[in-house]
Amino acid sequence: MTIDFSGQTAIVTGAGGGMGRAYALELARRGAAVVVNDYGGGVLGEQNGSSAPAEAVVAEITAAGGQAIANGLAVGTAANARAIVQAALTAFGRIDVLVNNAGTGIAGPFTAHDDEAIERHYATNLIGGHHLMRAAWPHMAAQRHGRILNVSSNGALGVGGNAPYAAAKAGMLGLTLDAAIEGRPLGISVNAVMPTSYSRLIEQIPDPSTVAWFRDNLPPEKVAAAMAWFLSRDCTETGRILLTGGGRLSSLIFAETGEIFDAEISAERVAQRIGEIGDESLLTPVHNQAEAGARYFRHLPWTAAETPDFGPDVERG
Repeated sequence: MTIDFSGQTAIVTGAGGGMGRAYALELARRGAAVVVNDYGGGVLGEQNGSSAPAEAVVAEITAAGGQAIANGLAVGTAANARAIVQAALTAFGRIDVLVNNAGTGIAGPFTAHDDEAIERHYATNLIGGHHLMRAAWPHMAAQRHGRILNVSSNGALGVGGNAPYAAAKAGMLGLTLDAAIEGRPLGISVNAVMPTSYSRLIEQIPDPSTVAWFRDNLPPEKVAAAMAWFLSRDCTETGRILLTGGGRLSSLIFAETGEIFDAEISAERVAQRIGEIGDESLLTPVHNQAEAGARYFRHLPWTAAETPDFGPDVERG
């Protein structure tokens, strides 16, 4: 079996270096026409960008016989998202794959950053990806095919001194899981990845030995190689949170611990039974809101004639 992207168009954001470049090169090598998007700014969100990094990657792709165009717009606004998607349509006539890879770092104590830095960080790491999905979605739905990969991070699980980054990357998970449900009947698959890879963000780690370990063991090309399957027509997996790096690949799920039900619940009763609530030996996977809600019905039976549906009035897979 050979995974092939011939006749397809991919947009990869933050593709001027690191993992974005690896995605762009991998997809182009497999036949995709690629919009290499990168505003060329600093890893910490500095506003000094240029299209030069994107153009350099395009040169690599075309030298190898592939098709690509450079796009130097910064992600983060709805207008730029629409323009990036339109660039793909104008150059190649369609959009099949979107890799929301663009991101910046903003580590430091919780109150360390000014308002503008916080808002710019969310715009790049979360809002920009959301806008790009909105812009690409109607075109993918019309052709009944689309593959979206949202780049999150295991930083979403918490590391300390990294709250804006953790929050934005956690937001990418909710965006992914909800869109996957809505996209399934439209032929649009949406997955998220928590990559562990050497990148410019890793270069910000103050310990040289840690940076060296990432550089020697976790090349970005191995992330792109693993994720190419999830971006292909052959793969119909959706709503997955994938962890990968250096050849390792697994899937992260949400799970509930042990539970209690007490009709007379109070702070005092919770204090008495907190051990039961936190019992991790009784984990139950929870894949979506419907499954989470259904766990209440064991204690509070559903009595209406209609099947319960707490979601919005839209077509959902």
